[in-house]
Amino acid sequence: MLAVCTTQDERSLPASFASFLGLCGKVLMGVFFGNLMFLGIILFGTRKFLNAKIGDSRCKHILLSILVSSYFKIFVIAMMVWEFPSSVVFIIKMFVLSSNALALLVITDAVMIRCIWICFAAHAMKFLVTQGLGTYQKLVLW
Repeated sequence: MLAVCTTQDERSLPASFASFLGLCGKVLMGVFFGNLMFLGIILFGTRKFLNAKIGDSRCKHILLSILVSSYFKIFVIAMMVWEFPSSVVFIIKMFVLSSNALALLVITDAVMIRCIWICFAAHAMKFLVTQGLGTYQKLVLW
């Protein structure tokens, strides 16, 4: 969150401990619901649009492949240490999207364009959910 902030007020940490806990709760809620929607869209899209049977073992393989293919997200940690332009976040997300689509292609043996669209829909839904939660919490808390 702090990597893409535009103003100095957004980058500053809360003054009180209660505000800090509120910020941590906001981040955890965004991560939980965003990832829940992301994985839900991946599994729903795999079953509906790729005509793949999803059993217990197949579901584990799909989830593991998506997790492992998201290894580019580790570069976001480097952004906290070194100063990068905010466009690097977009580039990292494109790398993650392409890696996820390729992992879904390998696991399901489906058509590449469908795998790309499913992963794009999952990433878009995750973005919308996290942005919606942030807007909702700003309205409720402030």
